[in-house]
Amino acid sequence: MAGLADLNRQEIIENDKTSSVPVNKSDLEPYEPSAARGVAGLALAGAGAVALRNPIGRAIQKIAGIKLPKAPVSRTTGPGPVDEVDEILSVVPTKMDRGRAMTAPQISQQEQIRQIAIARSNELKKLSYNAPLSRGGKTKRIGSSLYDYIARHPIAGARKPEEWIKDFKSGGPGSFKTGNPEFKNISQAVKREEMWDANIAQFDKAGNLVGGFLKVAQEKKIPLTKMDLLYIVEKAPVNNLKMRKLGTDVKIVDEAEDLGRDINNSLDGIKNKVIAKAGDSQETEDIIEIVDVIQKNVRKQNALMYNKFKEVQDEYSDFDKSPFGDLIGSYEALIPKVRRLGVEVDPLEISRITEAGKAKDIDIFRRLQLQKTQGFETKYGNYGEYRIKGGDEYFENVVYYPKELPMGQKLSSGFNRHYNSGEKKIPNQIYHVRGSIRSGGNENQKVMMIDEIQSDYHQKLRKINPARDKVQNAFGSEIEFFSANRKLEKIVDEMKTISAKGIKATREDQARFNTLNSEFREMRSNSLNLSNITNREAQDGIPFLPLYGKENWGAHALKNQIKDAADRGVDWVAISPVEYLHHAKRTKYLGDIEFYGTRTGKAGFKGYGGRQGVVRKDANDNEVPIQGFTDPKKKATLPAAMDKIAREYGSEVKTIPVAKSDPNKPFKVVQQVETKKEFGLNPDKSRTQHKAAFKTEQEAQYYAGRYNGEVEKIMEGDPRLYFDAYAIRVNKEMADKPFKAYNTGGLVVNIFA
Repeated sequence: MAGLADLNRQEIIENDKTSSVPVNKSDLEPYEPSAARGVAGLALAGAGAVALRNPIGRAIQKIAGIKLPKAPVSRTTGPGPVDEVDEILSVVPTKMDRGRAMTAPQISQQEQIRQIAIARSNELKKLSYNAPLSRGGKTKRIGSSLYDYIARHPIAGARKPEEWIKDFKSGGPGSFKTGNPEFKNISQAVKREEMWDANIAQFDKAGNLVGGFLKVAQEKKIPLTKMDLLYIVEKAPVNNLKMRKLGTDVKIVDEAEDLGRDINNSLDGIKNKVIAKAGDSQETEDIIEIVDVIQKNVRKQNALMYNKFKEVQDEYSDFDKSPFGDLIGSYEALIPKVRRLGVEVDPLEISRITEAGKAKDIDIFRRLQLQKTQGFETKYGNYGEYRIKGGDEYFENVVYYPKELPMGQKLSSGFNRHYNSGEKKIPNQIYHVRGSIRSGGNENQKVMMIDEIQSDYHQKLRKINPARDKVQNAFGSEIEFFSANRKLEKIVDEMKTISAKGIKATREDQARFNTLNSEFREMRSNSLNLSNITNREAQDGIPFLPLYGKENWGAHALKNQIKDAADRGVDWVAISPVEYLHHAKRTKYLGDIEFYGTRTGKAGFKGYGGRQGVVRKDANDNEVPIQGFTDPKKKATLPAAMDKIAREYGSEVKTIPVAKSDPNKPFKVVQQVETKKEFGLNPDKSRTQHKAAFKTEQEAQYYAGRYNGEVEKIMEGDPRLYFDAYAIRVNKEMADKPFKAYNTGGLVVNIFA
C-alpha cells in the first residue's frame, strides 16, 4: 500500500529516546484518565488477527504498546486526603462503576462513562446554586466565584479550547448572581486575577489570551471538559490556604493576678495584726520586712507574666518552675513566726492561700509549659511601633500555602522575611495580620482591632517585578495529561476502526491513518515534553503565590479576620486609624494612610501632606516627600472593602469607640503618643496609649516603675479611655456564608446571559 514505507519510518522514530521520555521502565505506565480504557487497551480491544497481519494493523499494534509517562512527582502539589469534593471532581469511575458498565451490555461502556461524568457535573452544578461560593460544599469561609462560574456551565462534555476562551474572555462589566435568594445581594463577578492565580487563563488589559492552561490547550488542540477546569480551580493555591493562629493564654495573667492579690491581701492583714499586737519591736520589724519582700516578689512575678503574655514583651522566661511555688513557701514559713508573737491568724485563710493557692499555681505552671512546648506564641509583640498596646489579647495570624510548590520552586528568604525560623517556621506565607481583642462599641461588646496587614511576598514582588512577567505559575499544569490522553484515546479508536478493515482499507483510509498517526505522535510528544518545558520555565522564573495587589491580599485578610472574629464571638472588626498608630509612631508613609485609612475610613486629612512629613517610596526604595496633600474625600483600601462586604452581607460600617485598655481595670499605665492638629482630635482622646491596666494601684505603680509609664485612674465611661476607629459589625450572615476570594482584576463575560 502507498505510504506504508513512510509509516514504518515513523514507527522507528517513535521508538527513539528523547530528552523528555522517561528512561526507567518504572516511570512508564498505561494511562487511564477516563478509566474506560487506556491507550493500549483501546488499541488492542477488538482488533482481530487479520487486521494485525496487515501493515496498518502492525502499526497500530506498535502504537498500542506505547506507554505514556506517569505524571512526574514534581508536577503535583503532593497527595492530599480524598474528600467528598475530590470524589465528585474525579472523572475516573471506581472499580464498581466499571463493573456496572461491564454488566450492562445494552449501553456501551463509553456511554456509561459519559453518563457518570454528566451526573457528577450536574451534581456540582446544583451545589453551585444551593451553596454558592462554597466550592461544591467544601467551605464556609472563603470560596470561589470562578468555581461556580464553571460548575454552572450548561455543557458537560469536552469542548474545544477556543470555545472556553470565548466564554472566559474579558469583555466589560459582566457578572452573574448566585441565583440563590439568600445570596441575592452578592455579586459573583469572576475576576481576571482569580483566573490568573488558578492558571486557567491569563488575559492582558486588551482582553487577549497571553498565558495559562487554556493557552497551552489551544496550542496543543486539547479538548477540555468543565470537570478538567474544576479540577484546576480546586487545586489552585488560593483555595488551599491555611491560617496559623499565634497567641498567648491571657487567662493565665488574670488568674495569676488573682492568686497574687490573694497572697498580698492576706499579708496586708497579717502585717496590720502584727503592728497592732507587737508594736515597735525588732520582731515586728523583721516580720514586716519579710512581708514586704514577699509582696514585692509577688508583684514582680505578676508584672513579668503580664509583660510576657498580655503586653507581649519577651522578658519572662522561667518556664521550668512554678511561678508562685517559692512565694507560697515563704508565706507558709512566715506563719509560725507570726504565731510566736501571739498574733492570731485565721486557719481557713491560711489554708486558702496554701492549699488552694498551690493547686492554682500548679495549674498555671502546667499551662505555662504547654504554651512553651506548643510553639504557637507570637513573635513580634515587642515591635510596639506596629501595634496599639493595651488590648485584652494580642494575636498574630499567618496565612500560607501549606504544601510544597510545584516543579521544585522555592521561595527565597526575601519573599518570606517573617516566621521563617525555628521548628515551627511557616512556608509560603501569603500575608500576616497583627492585632488585639478589645472592649468597645456598646456595653459588653468585643472588638477585633487590626493593627497591621503585611505581605512579604507581594511587597517584594512589587519592587522587583511589578508586571509579573517573570513569575511562573506552575499550578494545575498536570491536568494536561488527563485532557491530552482523552484525545489520544479518540485517535486510537479511529485508528483501530481503520485497521479492522484489513485488506479492504482504501487509499483514503490509508491517508487518514497516516494523519491520525502523525497527530498521535505529535500529541504524545507534546505531553511528554510539556513537563520538562514547564519545569525549566518554573525554575528560571519567580515562584508563584496568589492574591497579587493590596486590594486582593488586603481584602482577603480582612475577610479571614471577620471569620476569625465570628469564631471568637467578637462583635466588631476595626482598623487601627493612622492618626493613632501608623502616623503617630513611625514614618508617615502615604501608602499607610491610603491602605488603612483614618478613624472615618478616609485616605487623608484636609491640609495634611508633604509639609507634615508624609512620604512615599520611589523606584529605588528612597523616601520622597509627597507633593501637596492627602485626599480626605477618598476612601482608603480596607475601609472600602469593609463597605462592600457590609452591603453584600447586610451589615453596617461606622466609626465606633474602642477602649484603650480593659474598662474593668481602672488603674492604667499610660504613655504619650504624637498627635497633630490636622488630625482633628481632642488631645485628651489621642495623646496617650495604655501599656497595661490593673485592678489595684499598687500593681499599676510597680509595673510603671519597672517598665516606664505614668499611672492614671480612668473609670469606664471616661472619654480618656477610648479612641475612635472605623469598624464593621460581624453578623450571622458573615458567620454562615462564604466570602469570595478576589476583589479586583476585571470581569468576565456572563456566559448565561
